[in-house]
Amino acid sequence: MRTIKGQQVIAASSSMLAAVWILALSSIPSATSYRQQLAAGVEAAKIVTTYNNLSVIVPITMIGSWIFTSKWLQGIYDQVASENPTAIRLKRPWTLWGWLVPVVSLWFPKFLIDDLLKAKSIKSDDPVSARDTRLWWATWISFSLINNIGVVALVTAEKGYVPIRPELEIAGACMLTGCYLVWIRIIRAIGD
Repeated sequence: MRTIKGQQVIAASSSMLAAVWILALSSIPSATSYRQQLAAGVEAAKIVTTYNNLSVIVPITMIGSWIFTSKWLQGIYDQVASENPTAIRLKRPWTLWGWLVPVVSLWFPKFLIDDLLKAKSIKSDDPVSARDTRLWWATWISFSLINNIGVVALVTAEKGYVPIRPELEIAGACMLTGCYLVWIRIIRAIGD
């Protein structure tokens, strides 16, 4: 069986970041187009914008990134667990499901990364610290929350609400960029 490498995880993560920025940048003219179409009398359900057409790329790249990351983490987990079975607080299935299960997804992935970093006994000129993993996780959670704000607002919206929120899209893209910059350091520190 082929092993997922850290570079493949970085590539998948880069694709997700690019998709988020493409969608965020398309949200600016798309919000204007949405308002214009709404003002012209087009029913909200029939309004189509570039943002709507591109919105599928984020979930696709996010799922791809999750698959690559989970498979990579499973390989690293197996390596660490074979050397020291008590080094990791979580069981192997959490390398996959820890990102998805409600509530525990708020901290299980960070626990896993912290344990893997500690178990690998990273010794380098630029070690990844606990502060780095806190920053990575805070920016990831912030990105997730910002994305969910738009969904909640849409559900509770009144007539005439413009569901394309460039300010949220740009803020989310900025958070994900910060997350990504620390994430690639973590990937390289954990190794293949």
